[in-house]
Amino acid sequence: MKLANLRDSSADSFRSAVPYSGRTLLLAIFLLVNFQSAIAEETDHLHDILHQIEQGSPQLAMSKANAGAARAGVAVVRSKYWGQAEVFGRDTHYNNSRLVNPLSPPVNFATVAADRNQFAYGATFTLPVDINGKINAGLRAQEHLGRSADYEVESSRLNLFAQAVSLYRGLQNIVGARQALTSQQQALLKHYEITEMGIRVGRLARVELLRIDAEAKAVEGRIAALDGDEARLRANLAALMNREQFSTLIPLPDQTPAGLLLPDFDQLQSRSDIKSADSQIQAADESLSGARREWLPSLSVQATTMRNQGYSAAGDNTWSVTGQLSWELWDGGRRFAQADQAHAKKEMARQQQLLIHNRARAEFDAARAGWKAAALQYQAAQAGLKAAIETEYIQANRYRNGRLSSVDLLDAEAALAQARSNVSSALTAWWLADDQLNLAVGKPPKAYTQPTAAVSGEKG
Repeated sequence: MKLANLRDSSADSFRSAVPYSGRTLLLAIFLLVNFQSAIAEETDHLHDILHQIEQGSPQLAMSKANAGAARAGVAVVRSKYWGQAEVFGRDTHYNNSRLVNPLSPPVNFATVAADRNQFAYGATFTLPVDINGKINAGLRAQEHLGRSADYEVESSRLNLFAQAVSLYRGLQNIVGARQALTSQQQALLKHYEITEMGIRVGRLARVELLRIDAEAKAVEGRIAALDGDEARLRANLAALMNREQFSTLIPLPDQTPAGLLLPDFDQLQSRSDIKSADSQIQAADESLSGARREWLPSLSVQATTMRNQGYSAAGDNTWSVTGQLSWELWDGGRRFAQADQAHAKKEMARQQQLLIHNRARAEFDAARAGWKAAALQYQAAQAGLKAAIETEYIQANRYRNGRLSSVDLLDAEAALAQARSNVSSALTAWWLADDQLNLAVGKPPKAYTQPTAAVSGEKG
């Protein structure tokens, strides 16, 4: 709204009667507010912001990379089933001539090949036979860790959404408060004109202008505080979105959330952090099982093909297949220590699981209670706004009839501005509570899947 639209044909008398400093202050404040509303032409809705965070957040990218590493770890462990093949070359120098090994029968010792310098080359393939189940236990443990990492990606995503929602709703709250203060500034401009006219006809003292001027400065201070809070919230939101700055407009919600659904605690089992903790427990179980299987014998099969010959003597080709059953009898306490370590990690995972379950229950109970409280707060704010509108209307009539001072009227208008701000704040708080309730049961905010705002009344 342009400043000129708020002033009528009495503008000349207004300029002549109102003190220069007070008039300049009001004009500067009002022009600043209108300038701030004009500089941001684009609008970002919560739906857009959540998707930008999902696509560009370094924290989420880091979680996805960690999940990729965990999945690669599954392939690493699974590869142990297939053994390993290697080629080799060997160069040996003895202190005197030695038989070239191996010798193929029949052996003619008269013409046997001997050389002090010999070399060999060939290939070896080793295949472990998992008779003790150690490889299988390790594979299952890594698979559970991979699933846990995947759940952690979702948990990280929802945590980012929770931060974004809190910042976004905080900005909406500031927008609503600034609109209420702007309305109060408009009323102050009109009061300057009315008070000036009253001074000219002798009905009011010039001190009334000073009171209006003081109120205008108080409004300016509140707007300055809002500007500081807005800059902080926008900087934090820009960091979440991996952007240098976030300066677009934030729209206010114009509808209340849908009716409260009361999910029970069993539905919390679908939360990604609970699923991740459960997978960690299963991985710890398998790791402990693998540590205990270290005491069991191991079996491997090795096949080798090789050619060995001397530098100046003929050689021979050979191949062999070897099966080896081994049972480690002494290791200096290594296996006991590994079992103790695996048991301690399992206990740590169990306590972590308990902690996450308790936290999930507390978040759910708090979110459900917060939703109900926010709904009641909004109803109370609506009733307060209705009363403030009626009070301001009565006081304005009394003021026009000369039965009320400007101070009392300013108080009524300030109360009306505060009531409007309370309604906007309460509606924003209700939506924040609704977002938190969805997050508490492991779901993204409604805005994430509703870009057309069929429910929320705001795009996204």
